Amino acid sequence: MSTDQHIESLEGMFEYELEGIYYMEQELVSALDEMAMAATNDHLKNGFSTHREETENHVERVERAFDAYGVEPRQRDDPVVDALEQDRQQFEGMVQDADLKNLYFLGAAMKTERIEITSYDSALTVADKLDLDDDVTDPLESNREEEKETLKKLEGMSSASEMKSLWDRLTGG
Repeated sequence: MSTDQHIESLEGMFEYELEGIYYMEQELVSALDEMAMAATNDHLKNGFSTHREETENHVERVERAFDAYGVEPRQRDDPVVDALEQDRQQFEGMVQDADLKNLYFLGAAMKTERIEITSYDSALTVADKLDLDDDVTDPLESNREEEKETLKKLEGMSSASEMKSLWDRLTGG
């Protein structure tokens, strides 16, 4: 579905949602690579590397959902994803302190996970209304569950003693 077409049905809406998810997951593969290289905190660096591998699997699952739905996999630009990437690049260019970058990366990763979860929720809501088969929805549900698990891990990292020491250093605590 191109951006010059009109969406006039739930089927069209589902394709639109799926195209956005496909774009998001593909863009995140390279963003996670860049964040893993830029992070200096070992837990973050390893987490980004691991999540990059998971994200490659997410791309494959979205492709399976497209195939099961009977549509060629395709993507559409997503301004939300693009804005997150622009913000990351801007921040990295403005900040030299590694600890500040690590804290930013942690927060950016949590934002991204929440957006991913919401995107999957939206697509699955439409899929439910369309009563789509499990072979379409199961890959999307698997991705959503992995995104929820990743968010929990990130939230745990944000309160871990290692991050607390960064907060203390930065705030003079």
